[in-house]
Amino acid sequence: MQPYMRRYPARGHSILLFAALAVPLTARSQIVADTTKPGATPVAAHAARDTSRSDTTEVRAVESARLVSSYQLERERLGELAGAPQTAPMLLRSVSAYITRVEPSSRQAGIFFPELELVNNSALPWSMNDGDLWAGRGLNMRLSGGFFSRLGRVQLVFTPEITHEANKYFALHIPEIERFPIPPDRSQWAFPWYVYGPYSIDMPTRFGDKPISRLSLGQSSILVGFSKFQFGFANENEWWGPGIGNALVLSNNAPGFPHFLLRTAKPLKTRIGDVDARWIVGGLTQSPFFDTTSTNNLRSITLGALTLRLRKPDGLTIGVTRSVWMTASGWGDIPVRWLELFHPVGWPNRVPLSDSALAPGGRDQIYSLFARWVMPESGFELYTEWGRTEFPPSLRNFLLAPNHTQAYTVGFQWRRPGFTGTDFWRLQAENTSVEQDATFRDRPLGVWYTSRKVIQGYTNQGQPLGAAVGPGSSGQNLNVDYMRPDWSIGMKVGRIRYNEDVRSISPILKFKSWCTHDIDLYYGPRLTSRSRFGFAALDYAFGNRIQPWFQVRSGCPRGDAMVDIRNNTLNITWVPFGRR
Repeated sequence: MQPYMRRYPARGHSILLFAALAVPLTARSQIVADTTKPGATPVAAHAARDTSRSDTTEVRAVESARLVSSYQLERERLGELAGAPQTAPMLLRSVSAYITRVEPSSRQAGIFFPELELVNNSALPWSMNDGDLWAGRGLNMRLSGGFFSRLGRVQLVFTPEITHEANKYFALHIPEIERFPIPPDRSQWAFPWYVYGPYSIDMPTRFGDKPISRLSLGQSSILVGFSKFQFGFANENEWWGPGIGNALVLSNNAPGFPHFLLRTAKPLKTRIGDVDARWIVGGLTQSPFFDTTSTNNLRSITLGALTLRLRKPDGLTIGVTRSVWMTASGWGDIPVRWLELFHPVGWPNRVPLSDSALAPGGRDQIYSLFARWVMPESGFELYTEWGRTEFPPSLRNFLLAPNHTQAYTVGFQWRRPGFTGTDFWRLQAENTSVEQDATFRDRPLGVWYTSRKVIQGYTNQGQPLGAAVGPGSSGQNLNVDYMRPDWSIGMKVGRIRYNEDVRSISPILKFKSWCTHDIDLYYGPRLTSRSRFGFAALDYAFGNRIQPWFQVRSGCPRGDAMVDIRNNTLNITWVPFGRR
């Protein structure tokens, strides 16, 4: 069987490829000290020390910027709960932002050790916050590495990624169970509940029937600094907001998309606090498994984010984001749509449920407010993000139903001392919901990440850009870890309810509705180890998918009619030579 190669427009990507060849890179390398071992110098201290060095040609390994693994980011975030300075951009983060903020300006180049991620799913796809990788059934692989280089005001990050997905067969549908037919203008791999109005999204249940291999630019970028700002072009993922497992507006759940970027190089100091900002305009591509039309494969997206880290109360950061996406006729439309960030979109989904017609062409939006409060004296952080898809037409309307079209994430993280002075315990929990709120009873509203106007929804290459739980879904998780400088061990447990909004309105599920919820229950161990041979992490999940895609053979109560699938997921991450 021949592997399927995903191909996407590369007009903007040629900028980064040319820059990678044009910017010089010194070959000499040296590993920096491990910042989490007892007695090691913190990252911030390295920055202060190295800034004054006269040797600006030395190439060092970048130890902390995330390419594949998130474990070092977890350690740095937990370090803030112990009083470490907040140097890394936690709430508006990306690889290039990390390089700008943490790597000393005197360092002209650095290398990223290769990072290998393997994900094996025994029965069903399980893929969350995997960027370029879609982890279907079978063995999936992602390999990344590269370098960063600075030449005057120019900063280049070149970190291509190779992915391979086995994409093995699994049963999408039990024949005797009723479901909507898929119309001829939509791909037969589409999820049937999203091919008709009023809700539409490009989110295939499976990406064809062949293995998938891909080479992409990964977390690459090229930026030019001027005054206190940076401007450039990137393909990297951005994560906006305080969530650890889910971000409402922008996360690394989908592949990165080509975009132009204007941002603050470092937070701007003001009387009330430090201000950080992002402004992005880019292009989103459709997956090959959405429809049969070749003229609607591109959309534009314009996003903005602003955070304020207040001076008082200490440790509190607040932020706001907005995203506007719309149809586009070609890549030439993208660079001129900066001001779409401020354009009103109206209420495109305020249509009665009885009107299922789609109206392609136009704009849609989501926006959010968020906050994170770090309390080092207690080893505790509390965070939340709250968003809507509609602006209220009046103050009265907002006061009557502030929860209309809302979604939210709320979570906390607690660090407690261990037994030796260098070890500690971590307790973390998070609850995310992008399900419809109670106002659906008396007024029409859409489903998060779907759209009547932009029928591919809020996706890139077939995966949602925001919360990993997906459209009209909710999820809860709990993590407990015991962490030492060179290893950690822990347990996770969680629950996800998928696609609840479309299930609740389905006429063919009404007679057995209360026992057709699509629920995923999972638990399992997490382990990490760091040595002179590198960094390794193992994450195993024992999962039980209850009624996947609303499948149950008869009405309620179910008896022997249940359709539950056990799926075990093994995730291994390895960084040779790198002590993450």
